[in-house]
Amino acid sequence: MCNIKVLDCTLRDGGYVNNWNFGSDSVKFIVSKLQLANVEYIEVGFLTDGVNSESNTLFSSLEDVCAALPEDIDCSKIVVMFKVGKFSLNNFPNASNSKIKNIRLIFKKHEVDFGILAAKKLISMGYRVFVNPTFCANYSNGEFTKLLTQVNEISPFAFSVVDSTGALNEADNMQIFKVCNSALAKNIALCFHFHNNLQLAFSNAKQVLESLGDRKIILDSTIYGIGRGAGNLQTEILAEYLNNNFSKNYNISYLQEILNCTIAPIYKKSPWGFTIPYYLSAKNGCHPYYAKFLSKFANLTYSQINCIMQSIPAKYKNIYDEKVIATLFSSAMK
Repeated sequence: MCNIKVLDCTLRDGGYVNNWNFGSDSVKFIVSKLQLANVEYIEVGFLTDGVNSESNTLFSSLEDVCAALPEDIDCSKIVVMFKVGKFSLNNFPNASNSKIKNIRLIFKKHEVDFGILAAKKLISMGYRVFVNPTFCANYSNGEFTKLLTQVNEISPFAFSVVDSTGALNEADNMQIFKVCNSALAKNIALCFHFHNNLQLAFSNAKQVLESLGDRKIILDSTIYGIGRGAGNLQTEILAEYLNNNFSKNYNISYLQEILNCTIAPIYKKSPWGFTIPYYLSAKNGCHPYYAKFLSKFANLTYSQINCIMQSIPAKYKNIYDEKVIATLFSSAMK
């Protein structure tokens, strides 16, 4: 079914595990194998100011992105992300002067207006823009509908539902899908980025696929689910499901090569996946870094972790503040 595409973000979202230090040879290997596997979009990393390394997937320019890619890559597949405020729009050439055309920008709820303006400028420069608001579960229906109205006005290539805390259950997932499917212009692709804190990433993806109709859908995933904390929807599992149920033609053997040769060794050093602290961070609507902080203390019970997360002030739940969590931890230990 041509309406369904996969966007693999192993080299971007997976970078939270290894500080984006994949190594130049591994980057080329992963990108090449994803292309051979027929994955439609390959997100290769972050654009960010002030970086200077050839071994990681943090880039200071689109030229640096191109230099990191295999020579035979189809650049129409390549996607790169940046956070609003972390990379200057002045660093983008007109799209006609760049091999990289696909740009994903992310912004938080309080940055919506600036994010929409940034997306509008990139669209005017000729880029294919993916609009990615984070912590989508924290928008009310009214706020989300207003955001979709703003998105329709600039008409980007895609709009992403980002489950930043991994907190979306099946009912909430369907509610967001229905709002998007109704309010988002039909020419704009709808993208979903699921985390696995509640072990629901694959289930939520299946729900979307069963409901898509004629809507263009893009699903984010990573090899073996590599990503911060509980990890992500797994590319190899998603691709196999799409082959078997939606007549797609992904070559799973190339995805397995990536897993065996590059991702499995990373997992042995720095494992990711479902844990109770990450489950509790999702349950309490907290930034996953709070779970990472509290997981360092073996003497904490899960009940204590839950109580600490419940006590995080609302304004800090989605914005990680180590001073806040350290203070709450100290108080709990007294």
